[in-house]
Amino acid sequence: MDVIFTIVSRNYAAQAATLMQSLAVAEPAARRVVIATDGPIPSLEPLAEVIAAADLDAPYAAMTVYYDALELNTAVKPAAFRRLLAEGGSVTYLDPDIYVFRPLDEVRAALQGAELALTPHLTRPLAGEAMPNDQTILRSGVYNLGFMAARPEPKVLALVDWWAERCRFDCRVDFEAGLFTDQRWMDLAPGFVDRLAILRQPTLNLAYWNLEGRSLARRAEGWTVDGQPLGFFHFSGFDPARPDVLSKHQDRIRVAPGSPLAELLDQYGAALTANGHAAASATPYAYDRFPSGRPVSKTMREQARWAARTGETFDGLTDATEARLNAPQDAVRREADPEVWREPPWRGPAREALEWLRGVTANGRPRALAAMLAARADLRARFGRNEGALLAWCLGVEAAAGRFDCALLPDMTIAAFADDRSPLLQAARFAAPDATAVKQQISAEFGLAERARWPEPLVRILRKKRLAPVEGRPAPLIRLFVDIWESRTDLQRQFPLRTALERLRFLRWLAGGGLTEYDVAFEHLPAAVRRRPEMQLARWSVGAAATALPARGAPAAELWVVETAEEAREAAADRLVYEAATGRFVGPGGAAAAPSAVELVQFLTAPALVAADAIALHAAGVRWARAAGVWDAATIAALTEDSVALGFVDEVWGADRDDLFRPTRSRPMVAA
Repeated sequence: MDVIFTIVSRNYAAQAATLMQSLAVAEPAARRVVIATDGPIPSLEPLAEVIAAADLDAPYAAMTVYYDALELNTAVKPAAFRRLLAEGGSVTYLDPDIYVFRPLDEVRAALQGAELALTPHLTRPLAGEAMPNDQTILRSGVYNLGFMAARPEPKVLALVDWWAERCRFDCRVDFEAGLFTDQRWMDLAPGFVDRLAILRQPTLNLAYWNLEGRSLARRAEGWTVDGQPLGFFHFSGFDPARPDVLSKHQDRIRVAPGSPLAELLDQYGAALTANGHAAASATPYAYDRFPSGRPVSKTMREQARWAARTGETFDGLTDATEARLNAPQDAVRREADPEVWREPPWRGPAREALEWLRGVTANGRPRALAAMLAARADLRARFGRNEGALLAWCLGVEAAAGRFDCALLPDMTIAAFADDRSPLLQAARFAAPDATAVKQQISAEFGLAERARWPEPLVRILRKKRLAPVEGRPAPLIRLFVDIWESRTDLQRQFPLRTALERLRFLRWLAGGGLTEYDVAFEHLPAAVRRRPEMQLARWSVGAAATALPARGAPAAELWVVETAEEAREAAADRLVYEAATGRFVGPGGAAAAPSAVELVQFLTAPALVAADAIALHAAGVRWARAAGVWDAATIAALTEDSVALGFVDEVWGADRDDLFRPTRSRPMVAA
């Protein structure tokens, strides 16, 4: 073997040391390499060449922000293969929790005639429903990527480049999306390379998922499997503190006292202990907290991954990154498009302006959506004339961020959601793109529906089925609870729900954070469920965090709506200001709360932005008696003579064009 490497965080240093010690005996001529993902590991330097993952050709700094430890350790694997293959010779990867018992002759022989070598998870079906079962393996992938060997052939290099690109954002655990770290992508490898060796020998990559039906024995010459010398064992999920448990990921194989398996686990546990497992396993993941000490939440990682997908950059878990991910919303890119929108024809009290926004154009398009499209260059670039996607985006992301009010949609649009929920589900996908499908659906019905202030009758319809009892399940296991449980194998393993105690433990998990993970507040549950003794006991035993509603400001005589932070600072010296680009309220003393009511709103943004600004204020709960704006009649008049612009507006707006183009604003407009 030319190069054998592993990838490890500091908390797995003992496993990596044990692997490298086994390789020093079994493959002494091989170059041993450890890729360290979250900091130096000096204890490994006498055993192998240690390379920092930050030195690989990968967007490492950004990955530390949006990937957790498991995801990061697997996400850099393609980049490690790319670097080592470029140096020539074969490259073999082994997970750090593997122990090699003899030379890897079968791997070496396979690479003589193949470009790539993999081991399948299964070579026979798994009987029964114990974990893992066939369905579990389907979700995890055909091949176990605790092992992979390759030669630097053109198609292998192309495969690795493609794999690295997929792992840039989609090396995550998301079974609903068909993803399991870097592993599921390699299911496509047989179609990408000409010569793939699938190593089915029971002696290679022996582990909890394939041990059933195989005979492990200890003979004078060493360990054997089905009478053949054991090549390497994969101790995935093994804890030396519990040597009587093969793996925390399974309940299929029982370790009988005094059995060969018990002896093997004892020996491996002793090796880990000798290599400092207790101290290493207690080492915190370096990218689990910001410099301030604040933990990086899963929501923050999802937010960062989504932002990175859209082209934003991250320099790691810096103070600036924390402030950015902690912000209630990012600044909105605003660039008025005069070819889409002119001034809104407001001429009466404020309620008439809002009634106008609730209407539709001659072509049946909601005016509120048109106002958003006109004000936002990013929405025009992303959605163009895809009205369905724009509606979903405004229902979810914009409404939840306080930049859109669903109450401004026409009644006929809202009524249609009762029969066609696809815009609501798409809104949830936009709001949480990396969440599983089940999480997205539940979020749409509960947390997102509340944050985005979807109409109450619609919310009741959405939640009705999810809050109903489930036939065959004892109370209080409503459909919501069962759907969460059935969507996750880890919960099924941890809480089988066969006994009252197991059900209580599941309810404790729900009350202690499980519901929050799915964007469901305890108050969303039916009173009959909340008051059940089991539910009360579960909630009492884990504690219940109180949540406070955001404070509302006092009524204000006047509110100025300006565009930029610089304008806001200048104007806020002696008055209340709304900074439209970011959705912040600023006063003489700095940041301010949204006022509950305003006598006069002065819209000082560009004419094409005013309607969107009115929507944002309404979404923030601000109500006003009068509104005024400053208008450049000459500019508007000149724009109306642009035939190209008129053609575009004719197509989009039809007969409403005359209302939109009425150039009568040579003096401040009193619209409200």
